[in-house]
Amino acid sequence: MSKIIIQPGQLGPKKEKQSISISELYHENTKLQPSLPIEMIATGNYEEAEILAMARGYKKYRLSPRIKLPEIENLLPSASTFDEVVASRRSVRDFSEEELSLSELSKVLHQSYGITGEIKRPDGGTIPLRSAPSGGALYPAEIYLGIRNVSEVEPGIYHYNVPDHALELLIPGDPTERLYEVCCQQEYVKEASVVFLISGVLQRTKRKYGERGYRYVLLDVGHLGQNIYLSCTSLSLAIMTTCGFYDDEANKLLRVDGIDETTLYVAFVGKKKEAMDHPPTSFL
Repeated sequence: MSKIIIQPGQLGPKKEKQSISISELYHENTKLQPSLPIEMIATGNYEEAEILAMARGYKKYRLSPRIKLPEIENLLPSASTFDEVVASRRSVRDFSEEELSLSELSKVLHQSYGITGEIKRPDGGTIPLRSAPSGGALYPAEIYLGIRNVSEVEPGIYHYNVPDHALELLIPGDPTERLYEVCCQQEYVKEASVVFLISGVLQRTKRKYGERGYRYVLLDVGHLGQNIYLSCTSLSLAIMTTCGFYDDEANKLLRVDGIDETTLYVAFVGKKKEAMDHPPTSFL
């Protein structure tokens, strides 16, 4: 997508007298306008190989040790209705020391970003669909997990293999201290059973939508984050999210370059404390 140059007076006389922030420049330069050449908007003119590559929408660490997660159809359904889940959705900052079960983690991962269906391609193949909406069904997010206290899983940094519904071990050993530094010394790291680190593979979406695709990646990650909240709420788990992390340090930990793929969001998940001195509060 070509760059659009902001012209003098375009932002109005008041703004012309002020400095323009990077975010404002980005926002202006990624607006869709009726006057834009049609080639600057997604046209769908791709070779079959490109379509297949974009629709693939997931990473696999093929040489990593793997833990198969319990299949979702074998797990008990939530006792809460959707109305109850939406009404009770809150950030909960009080985590119990009780371990998270592998079944609970399996359900959260599947309900937040797992494969839930498919659509047919013109060539007879299929494109998998997830539990979260995504621009162009490209699914640019990847989920990494700093596992501290989950039954049947040794501590370490893992990646969620979506098509196989499995955990892939990337870095063995207790990740607490490293995550504590990455997450700006937030104590929740030391209390939660799992730290979700959600990245965006930017080119997965920008290849089709150009610079505006960066907006779509952020929207996709937001959809994913809400799914994690709702799933945890239905399971009566504690969850809170944050953007309080050092970007470059998080990317180093996950061994991603921070350009084509970069960390965008963090969530802390664990069991709730049974008795809390005060009710959970949230601005999220």
